[in-house]
Amino acid sequence: MCGIAGVFAFGDAPAPDLGVLRRMTAMLVHRGPDDEGHHVRGPVALGHRRLSIIDPAGGHQPMSNESDTVWLVCNGEIYNFRELRRELEAHGHRLRSGSDNEVIVHAYEQWGDDCVRRLNGMFAFALWDEPRRRLLLARDHFGVKPLYFFADAAAVVFASEIKGVLASGRVAPAVDPAALQLFLHYRFVPSPQTLLRGVERVAPGHRVVCDAGGIRRERYFAPVPSLRHDVGEGDCVRELRQRLETAVERQLVSDVPVGAFLSGGVDSSAIAVLMARRQARLSTFCVGFAAGGPLSELDAAREVAAWLGTDHHEVAVSARQFADELPACLWHLEEPTTTTSIVPLFVLARLTGRLVKVVLTGQGADEPLGGYHRYLGERYGAWYRRLPHLLRAGVVTPLVEALPGQERLKRAVRSLGNGDDATRFLALYALLTEAALDRLLVGRRRLSLEELLAPVERWRGGVRHLEPLSQLMYIDARLSLADDLLLYGDKMTMAWSLEARVPFLDLDLMDLAESLPAAMKLKGMERKHIHKRAVSAWLPPDVVRRRKMGFGVPTARWFREELRDFVHDTVFAADAAWRDHFSPDGVAAIVAAHASGRENHERQIFALLTFELWQRELVGNRGQGWSPSR
Repeated sequence: MCGIAGVFAFGDAPAPDLGVLRRMTAMLVHRGPDDEGHHVRGPVALGHRRLSIIDPAGGHQPMSNESDTVWLVCNGEIYNFRELRRELEAHGHRLRSGSDNEVIVHAYEQWGDDCVRRLNGMFAFALWDEPRRRLLLARDHFGVKPLYFFADAAAVVFASEIKGVLASGRVAPAVDPAALQLFLHYRFVPSPQTLLRGVERVAPGHRVVCDAGGIRRERYFAPVPSLRHDVGEGDCVRELRQRLETAVERQLVSDVPVGAFLSGGVDSSAIAVLMARRQARLSTFCVGFAAGGPLSELDAAREVAAWLGTDHHEVAVSARQFADELPACLWHLEEPTTTTSIVPLFVLARLTGRLVKVVLTGQGADEPLGGYHRYLGERYGAWYRRLPHLLRAGVVTPLVEALPGQERLKRAVRSLGNGDDATRFLALYALLTEAALDRLLVGRRRLSLEELLAPVERWRGGVRHLEPLSQLMYIDARLSLADDLLLYGDKMTMAWSLEARVPFLDLDLMDLAESLPAAMKLKGMERKHIHKRAVSAWLPPDVVRRRKMGFGVPTARWFREELRDFVHDTVFAADAAWRDHFSPDGVAAIVAAHASGRENHERQIFALLTFELWQRELVGNRGQGWSPSR
């Protein structure tokens, strides 16, 4: 895994400078400590920091074709590179290394921009076509690897991380007020926007073409699932099992040791057992909490590791360590978040990165296979909407809103009564109630409903004919998965030069998963029904039946007790950045309600904490104030 950066100057603008490029790649050294390369010629500059995984001796980048007219820098792994290599060689192409990334250069020569459609992997790349004077930026189908860019009249600058873009000196970091409101509604900033004005994220399954005609953003991956209502469940179970086995086998390709994150849940355990069958000794890694408790996964992971006979490693995070590690996490994450698991993952990745360079994870199974509670709500919400409006509005809603701390249930009731699919999906993401938003954004222009719904509608466009539940799973796999879970998964692992792979997002496996009817994924109140049937051939029954933990962190209690002073001192600092955007009364109401125990506002408080630290770590010092110590 690697970090890439570069500059493309338009027209008569000054040519890129090698010194600027070196500053940009220097901000990405944690992504690629093994090697560095630069190519500067004419209007383009391409930079690369390498973490050597495949063909360590021969995969130096930037790399080119035989005539040095097409140049590439890539962050990622192409799992079907061997098949593509054979096909390209049959067309007469001569490849000079054993690197998986080199196939992209020749695939572009053979198939043009549509080469991205043939890649099965995780990738973010920049490709310079010198004869045509055009730059192609592309991001993988589901957004496993990040890619950012900024454009003005003179140039486009791009990098794997926002810090690399800022190091170009072309961007004055400032908060985008519209993106901040999207964050308050979605709990993350949906692609292609970021929280910094003018800095874009290439969206999952998209490419960006930059040439004399300007910048064109194109979606190259827009599958429309055809649901398999005419295929029996047993046949689907067998095919799902086979495709998961193939995905794991593909993603084990490596010239360095590969380990596994193991929580003891059904997804990570299935990945681990398939890995253990294919390599002599497997190292597994788990994180928990120093005080134990119901959210800690350590005991479950130990049981599975002992059953598999792995070399198991674990680490525990305390409340104090959570607070101490948070600024470094935000320096790497580069945006605020409501996902408290960034810190334990950061700590786990540090431990793992000391022992292996590559790790397989169970991320990506919940969205296409029906793993979240909200899918049960969406499935049975139609029954709730049949209740008379007066009963729902006058009895059910007030009763639920009066319950202390039941944030998930309250969010479900607020959303499920809405008969419009897109508006209901938006409400499922909501960080704050409308009343809380009104208190927080006093005097600010509010985004219209159309503006708020745009990220949902962007992904929903081709699947409106599907039942609402299948629509929601499809959207989640491209919205919250990419812009929240995969984003922090990449940033927290790459902070420690660790490549995290996600077999559940293999293209062939996802193609099958998204074609399965919702009735196969949710059976009664059981989530991921068909997935559990498939993996039950490999796992003990108690693992398959184990309740989903969801990588939870005990911040609800910590923010009231051990970290109460940390929250107060950070959020209510005299120079707190939120004062330029939010009402003091609105912020105080959130913190006070949580401290009293009346409400569970851990996500809202974490959003305020991370917004504040993000301002200090990235905006205030342009991302140059911290670096990992090993």
